[in-house]
Amino acid sequence: MLALEPLLKTRLQALSALIGWAVRCGTELSDRRIVPAADVRCTGAQVPDNKAGAVMVAPEWTVTLVVRRSDEAAGQLDAAFAAVLTSLHNWAPGQQGGRGWEAVRLVRIVEPQFLDEGLAGSELVFNTAARYISANN
Repeated sequence: MLALEPLLKTRLQALSALIGWAVRCGTELSDRRIVPAADVRCTGAQVPDNKAGAVMVAPEWTVTLVVRRSDEAAGQLDAAFAAVLTSLHNWAPGQQGGRGWEAVRLVRIVEPQFLDEGLAGSELVFNTAARYISANN
């Protein structure tokens, strides 16, 4: 499922609304103090179907948008939010990591909690799903 991470990052890096933003993934080594930023990471998964021969895994991908608080912060976040949502919702990653992935869907939006009170942001949580075939049949 982590085979999707670089695809998500590349898709976000191509957005004009994120020019000048640090776009980074949860598994890569990077300076997380740099903002504005879009942080992409797998934050868990559901298992909606579990049978003896296969299991459906539905990972959740969280895109955290982060800016410094300012008079322009709301506008920056709004533009980035719209760009990320319209780029990822209903996008089908296709065959990745040896399995076919369903279309990505927005499932929730939350306000992130930051230790630094000078930061503001928004988290968009998406999911997708793919079937993993058991080698133990």
